[in-house]
Amino acid sequence: MKNTKNSVPKVSNGFLFYLSFGILGTQMAFGLESSQLGRLFQTIGAKPELLGMIFIIPPLTGLVMQPIIGKYSDKTWIPQLGGRRMPYLIVGTIFTMITLILLPNSGSFGWTSSTAVIVASLIVGVFMLASNVCIQPYKMLVGDMVNSDQKGKAYSIQSLLANIGSVIAAMAPFILTALGVSNTAPKGVVPDSVLFAFYIAAAAIATCSLVTILLIKEFSPDQFRSYHGITENENTKSMVNLLKEAPKVFWLVGLVNFFAFLAFGYLWIYGSGAISANIYNSIDPKSIGYQKGANLFGVFSALYALSAVVVSLMLTKVKKKHYVKVLSASMLIGGIGFIVVFLSHTVLLTGLAFVMVGVGWAGLLVYPLTMVSDSISEEYIGTYLGLFNIQLCIPQIVASILSVVILPLVNGSMPMMILISGVSMLIGGIIASLIKLK
Repeated sequence: MKNTKNSVPKVSNGFLFYLSFGILGTQMAFGLESSQLGRLFQTIGAKPELLGMIFIIPPLTGLVMQPIIGKYSDKTWIPQLGGRRMPYLIVGTIFTMITLILLPNSGSFGWTSSTAVIVASLIVGVFMLASNVCIQPYKMLVGDMVNSDQKGKAYSIQSLLANIGSVIAAMAPFILTALGVSNTAPKGVVPDSVLFAFYIAAAAIATCSLVTILLIKEFSPDQFRSYHGITENENTKSMVNLLKEAPKVFWLVGLVNFFAFLAFGYLWIYGSGAISANIYNSIDPKSIGYQKGANLFGVFSALYALSAVVVSLMLTKVKKKHYVKVLSASMLIGGIGFIVVFLSHTVLLTGLAFVMVGVGWAGLLVYPLTMVSDSISEEYIGTYLGLFNIQLCIPQIVASILSVVILPLVNGSMPMMILISGVSMLIGGIIASLIKLK
């Protein structure tokens, strides 16, 4: 027999904070990927029509790695490296640091643009493998060490720290430029403002991860089984069987995630080009206007992340019975925000639109994960959260593949891709209203 989900002891707010503190640094890495990767590849010579296929690398690696990390970390216990999840966090952090240093230098060795793009793509592959290994343990640690009553707060704190990391990462090139660091470079070379932003992220992920690794002690196997009411001789189930047994909430949340992450996938791929086209009327990566637009997209990315920080604080006050309504409303607001980004040609209106996008992002970071983790068996929490993350990867892969067809149909208009994001987000918000929680 399994105990109730409240058998895990209540923990302090300080414990919840340190449990997820490392995600601030990890999210800086993801923040640079979402706000600067399109700019980086266009700068070293990638054509806009190839961006979609390049951006298939991050979700494809997540699709492979996250369920594997979930499944095998459920069975791992290496006390010398911290326990079940910490060994993966340590290894992931080291390799993420290395790739953050290498990636922005991929255009600095005098190679042809095609060679630089290939090398950068390979580095991105390793970077995404490592960063997925690094970020997945934080979600699992909440499932392992936080009871049902505190999970909403735990994931809200995680969302808060993640968005702070995104804000810092997205703003870094703009701030460095304001401080006098060069925002232009020779053809095919990434500007120093972007280069140093990646270096800062590498230092941050090392520092923040170290805090969690040193201050959080995982439950021993005996404690874990006792707190979660798991008998030692229970049979191990395959991923296929777990999917068959997954609750309805898992599948409906997956449908919501599909439309939401398709929307954000296009924002991350085409955001720099869309802002440069709408506000600076430039899509040429060699032009000052494009690089200014790319910096501005970083600011707007920070703005939606900052908006999500504020909204996440508010979400910690929401009672469980209101989760569905608040998630649906936040997504609808985010969808309208995407549409306004498409329509706007001024900095002020675009900024306000990104604030709305941030409202949608906050809801997505907190509620779907909370809903799923609270409806599944703790014995297989790692595996289920790995399967949950497949839900985030598949729509981004689909978006990348479809972009090869859609972009030519809209005459190469990157702002039009943001309009598609808005429609997709609105559909996801409507579907979210259909979720039923016990």
